[in-house]
Amino acid sequence: MGEHDTVPIAIEGRSLAREIGERVEVEWVLSAEPDLEWTEVFQFTSVEAREGPVDWVEGGGPDVVGRTVRWFVPTALVDNADSEVGRRLEVANRRCRP
Repeated sequence: MGEHDTVPIAIEGRSLAREIGERVEVEWVLSAEPDLEWTEVFQFTSVEAREGPVDWVEGGGPDVVGRTVRWFVPTALVDNADSEVGRRLEVANRRCRP
């Protein structure tokens, strides 16, 4: 059982790590390191359709690495990525309760 079994995982902070062209690597720091089940639910959760460039709309989702969520997103759509990460986090916390 992971640490999140009794306390939902939360986002403690966000930073913009590096820019590559029109994209920026966004990193969200989680309050605990999730277990494999939580990570899979987070990564495979269906969310609303994205709007923007085709590679963003049809692209993959964020990756969970330790206590960090990383994702290259179009610079102009960082707020949209924030919303999607938040929705994925809610679903993972809800589905992975003890």
